[in-house]
Amino acid sequence: MKFIKLFFLCMLTSACVTIPKSTNILTQQMAEETNNMHNLNISLVQQLFNERKQRLNTFITNKYTPSLIERYKKLLPDTINYKKELGNIITSIIPVIEAKKDSLNTILDNQEKQIISQLNTNYQKFTRASNSLQNLISSATKVNDSEENIIQSVDNITHNKFNLNAIENELDSLLGKTSNIFNKLKPFEKSLK
Repeated sequence: MKFIKLFFLCMLTSACVTIPKSTNILTQQMAEETNNMHNLNISLVQQLFNERKQRLNTFITNKYTPSLIERYKKLLPDTINYKKELGNIITSIIPVIEAKKDSLNTILDNQEKQIISQLNTNYQKFTRASNSLQNLISSATKVNDSEENIIQSVDNITHNKFNLNAIENELDSLLGKTSNIFNKLKPFEKSLK
């Protein structure tokens, strides 16, 4: 009687899909690689925005500031010696330049924060999905291990007199044939109604 119970337990567990043990390790490695890629993406975004800020500062120093000084020179009356007053002119222009630079840097900072926030959100969603998948794979692997232990136990009890895999294949074949017969009977069932 114990053998029959064990046999049916074995048949029930062998109906599950077999997952290679390496799948569990592979999904763990994929999770680690995903973490590395996320960190790389964050670093690349930060590097991109640092380069943009540097270009902005170079532009303001080399192009915008000289251009602004030239405009101020043109606004000065001919009676003012601009070379002598250049220090005062620059002192009055610097707050305008700094305000413009701060405004543009703030725009860049906000864009960077939005992109990083979206990357973090996507990463968290992916991580939750990966963890769920990892848990399912771990569970399936445990079921596979249990199945192997049960089969080994049955083999040990019966001294390998029964080929459980052959029995399982025969039962699967029988179930498939039965299913085909029922599918063929469906049109007749509908006509009887």
